[in-house]
Amino acid sequence: MTKDMLMKSLKSIVAASTVGTMLLLSGSAFANLVLDGSFEQGTVSGSYLQNYSAPNPMGGWTVSAGSVDLIGPLTWQASEGSQSVDMAGLRANGTIQQTITGVTPLAMYYLTFDMSGNLGGGSAIKTLDVTFGNTSMVYTFDTTGITVTNMGWAQQSGWFQASGSSTVLSFTDASGGETSYGAAIDNVSLVPEPTTMIAGALLLLPFGANTLRRLRKSRTA
Repeated sequence: MTKDMLMKSLKSIVAASTVGTMLLLSGSAFANLVLDGSFEQGTVSGSYLQNYSAPNPMGGWTVSAGSVDLIGPLTWQASEGSQSVDMAGLRANGTIQQTITGVTPLAMYYLTFDMSGNLGGGSAIKTLDVTFGNTSMVYTFDTTGITVTNMGWAQQSGWFQASGSSTVLSFTDASGGETSYGAAIDNVSLVPEPTTMIAGALLLLPFGANTLRRLRKSRTA
């Protein structure tokens, strides 16, 4: 093997190693921090629905105010898995929350979730208040034209700032009209802002270049 061939091979190895490390770091950075984001851990009666009222747990979540309905596959189509949540239960707008641990105070986190609404009544426009740490946002969904087999799930997203190493993520129904028919949510995900992890991976590049320079000197000595 010639010197040029050897150097090309070493460069390929270092590049592959660096890319692999970046992918591993990115994978951990993008891991969902939400427990039971698809609401599959709670129990639904007969695959229809189950009401949960404050202050009861619902799978990985806690109902902290009002009540919500955990919806099964025989009521309407979920966005992810077989279960979703109607955020207004028995004549009461509900709030669900979860404490996210191991987050960095004041760091930004990217939240996504799928939103629809209970088409059985109330206002056609369903409204949801979402809070994580220092950030609150309002989301809406128009139920006009949806059906139980085509719920029109729409992904919602936003950047939220953590307030401490343990920060509460909460969803509150704020739909008008009859409160038994609220916003529907599913497929909740919260991930760290990725640039910090990627920057850390890029620090490996100078190390790889220095290694190549040392190997080049040893071959020409």
